[in-house]
Amino acid sequence: MEIRIISATEVIPLRKEVLRPNQPIEMCVYPDDDLESTFHLGAVKDGRIVAIGTFSNRPHEVYPELTYQLRGMASSPAVRGEGYGKALLEEARNRLKAKDADGWWCNARLNAVPFYERLGLTVASESFEIEGIGPHHVMVDRF
Repeated sequence: MEIRIISATEVIPLRKEVLRPNQPIEMCVYPDDDLESTFHLGAVKDGRIVAIGTFSNRPHEVYPELTYQLRGMASSPAVRGEGYGKALLEEARNRLKAKDADGWWCNARLNAVPFYERLGLTVASESFEIEGIGPHHVMVDRF
């Protein structure tokens, strides 16, 4: 299983397909995508990117020690349950630890909460709505 750094452009197709299928492609580009401190990871199967995650240096306002935010985590429906998302997050943890990060946080869709909990993240907020996307929880991963 190959997990590697990918470009901001390479994350767009899966963001569109999985996370924002009913929104314009412009909504798949995030403000921090091209910052030097941001990195994008991709899981590759048979030469095709099948899972993605973007990590931006964006401390959480309530948990400022958690300096990185995960956005745009997605796995192709064709590979769900095969471990690509888990492997991608394990690689992200290794890279963030190498940067001396204390952990990371994300706004997790309700249907993704069990996935993140299996990987050791904890729910750190009440449910809240992100307009046009749905209900979320803040989740945290402390090292």
